[in-house]
Amino acid sequence: MTDRVGQVRGRESASSVERRGRDSAREIRALISLLADDDSRIIAMVWENLLRLGAVALPYLTEAGEDSDPRLRIRARHIRQRIHLEQMERRFRRLASRRGGGFDLEMGLSLVARIEYPDLDRRLIATQLDELADGVRPQLPIEASPQERIRILSRYLFDDVGFRGNRENYYDPDNSFINKVLERRRGIPISLAAITILVGRRVGLPLYAVGFPKHFLVKYQDAATEIFFDPFHGGRILSPGECTQILASEGYYVRERFIAEYLAIASPRELIIRMLRNLILIYSKVRDKRKVRRLIRYVEVLRTRPRARR
Repeated sequence: MTDRVGQVRGRESASSVERRGRDSAREIRALISLLADDDSRIIAMVWENLLRLGAVALPYLTEAGEDSDPRLRIRARHIRQRIHLEQMERRFRRLASRRGGGFDLEMGLSLVARIEYPDLDRRLIATQLDELADGVRPQLPIEASPQERIRILSRYLFDDVGFRGNRENYYDPDNSFINKVLERRRGIPISLAAITILVGRRVGLPLYAVGFPKHFLVKYQDAATEIFFDPFHGGRILSPGECTQILASEGYYVRERFIAEYLAIASPRELIIRMLRNLILIYSKVRDKRKVRRLIRYVEVLRTRPRARR
């Protein structure tokens, strides 16, 4: 058996494959096929080599995940999941390392969606957002007032295109994943606010997220104008006084310093963290402890601010 392990190591070592720089589909499939072996040492070695290959092995592991052999199928799926989790951890760390304006909201939303949809192509999200912007751009006259431009954007997104709040199934996790919100035109306040911001910025509107308690609003802000509006309710424009009334009706303190805090702009980092916390709550309700632990880890990563360069 020692000779057999040595032969497999010599023939199928991922490190040697990488050094030669010519990984082939045949070699990777041969390596994965050994997951059906009975010898635990063979399995451990194959596992180690596939983890070393990482993303290169994912398409072949996906293929093996549908194999008729139950041992091969289950083990391939487990390794694929492990590689995906390691990739996600690295991606969240890279995102967390971006400071200030370098923290990209669109990238963060796509990364959150990959938690559930690992094969998601971020370019598809960008294309869909570009198409939405292309649809509304001709309707936005340059001379229109900020309030009128917000109304036009809201009418386009929430009437013409049909985005709306998913009141019927508010706690569906898909309401938080940008790919599914774009596909189904259904979301919750935070995801609808994010899409509104990303489309609005593409057409030159200075839009920002507002982490309103139990809700999420969007703020238009330039040097002379500040306007709040609510994508979950069709883009309804709210005055600061109306925002205060809503807070009071929900039992929040409405002293000036608290109101300023409630209506402050939420950074892209804060938006993504709050979206992850929403998902933690959703998965906690169905007792999916594995996903809860993973999401908590991502929140911890994002909350670790990058150190200032000396």
